[in-house]
Amino acid sequence: MLTERLPKLAVRAQCDAVVASLCDRRWASPRALCNRALLQFEAAVARSAGAGVRPALLFAERDRIVVELRRFLASRLASRLRALAPARVRAGRAAAPFDALVLGGDGARYAIVLRRLPERGRRLHALHAIRTAAARSRDGDLAAVVVYDFAGGRTYVLRALATRRVRAA
Repeated sequence: MLTERLPKLAVRAQCDAVVASLCDRRWASPRALCNRALLQFEAAVARSAGAGVRPALLFAERDRIVVELRRFLASRLASRLRALAPARVRAGRAAAPFDALVLGGDGARYAIVLRRLPERGRRLHALHAIRTAAARSRDGDLAAVVVYDFAGGRTYVLRALATRRVRAA
């Protein structure tokens, strides 16, 4: 059903808006970032369902997008990402399976993951899945994966990603 897909479409729109703003030469204003995310969300809903969505569900999800993006923009992570030059950011296929790869001021590489994490015990499973994806990624020299939870407004830093075993000779 589309009602189960609305939160996923909303998170994808939020993530795409933030990553696009990272790659631009100038960080978008909060209003422009919210507008970009809302337009992407509405386009995704129109592609998925057409006119078959209850307006109350759409308005609730739109309000949630605005609140969560404004909370993100007030976070320390957003202020640190704003300080990065666009040349230090890789996004899209170059960053897969993450939302973005950034080169920090210390020269280390960090993966950025923007999600709406589930609650309680399922959050640990989601963070474990992200850590496993980082360990299996082709970018083995990541310093950490920085995960931002849109739902809770929290930032998680997953370090010690070098879990590959070295064969003894």
